[in-house]
Amino acid sequence: MNLRTRLLPGAGLPGELLGAVPVEQIRQSPDTPSAPYVLGDPGSPAPFPTLLIALFDDSGSVTGRGGNDPLAARYVEARHAFEVVAGRSVRRERGAVLHFDTPCSGDVPPVPLRGRARQIRRGLSCPRDAKGSSVLEPSLRRAVAMARAYPKHAATLLVLSDFLLLDQEPGEVLSGLAGFPGDVHAVVLGDHVPEGVLDSGIAITTITEASPLGSVAHAVFAGLTIHRVEASASPAERP
Repeated sequence: MNLRTRLLPGAGLPGELLGAVPVEQIRQSPDTPSAPYVLGDPGSPAPFPTLLIALFDDSGSVTGRGGNDPLAARYVEARHAFEVVAGRSVRRERGAVLHFDTPCSGDVPPVPLRGRARQIRRGLSCPRDAKGSSVLEPSLRRAVAMARAYPKHAATLLVLSDFLLLDQEPGEVLSGLAGFPGDVHAVVLGDHVPEGVLDSGIAITTITEASPLGSVAHAVFAGLTIHRVEASASPAERP
C-alpha cells in the first residue's frame, strides 16, 4: 500500500483532553508517560518482515533558538509512536534510528520492535556527540545499506528534517532519497521547502508552529503501520 494513502492531516483533540497536561510540559519532557492525543489502532503485524528506519536532522536550523523544533518535540512524539506499535508487534518487525551526524551514539541498527523498544528509545533523542550536521548524504547512504542488508523486509525510510541541506550536490542527494529501496516519507519541519523540490513519489507531512500537538507522532505512526493489517489512524487526525 502506498504510504501517501495512509497519511491524514493532523488535528488537535478537544480542549478538555488537553487541559490536564500543559503543552509545554509534554514537549519538553522525554519521559512523558502518556500523551494527550490518540494515534489510532496499530492493527496486526504484516504477514511479511518489515523495517522502519527513522532518520533525524539535529542541525542548528532545527534545534537552535528560533529553529524548526527548538524543544525537540519530534523525539518525544516519535518515542510515543514507537512504543504504541511495539506493544503490538512481533519479532519480524524491525526498527532502526539514524542521525545526520552518523556515525554517532544515537544510531541504532535494525532491531526487533518487540523486546527491543528500550534500545530504540535510546536513539530517539539528540545524540550527545551530535555536531549538528546539515548534510544528508552519509546517513542516507547508511539507510540504503540497512535496507539492502534486509532484502526480505519491506523497508520504509522516515526522514525528519527541515531539508535545508548543505550537501555539495543537494539535487543528487534528493534524487538518491527518491531512489531508496522502499517507501519514503519526508516529515518536513518548517515551511521552507518549495513545492516540487521533493520527488512526487515521496510522501510528505509538513510540521510548522501551527501544527497541533501529536503531528509528528501521527507521521511516525503512519510509517510504522503502513504494512500492518487493519491499522487505522485515529479520527482525531482528520480535519
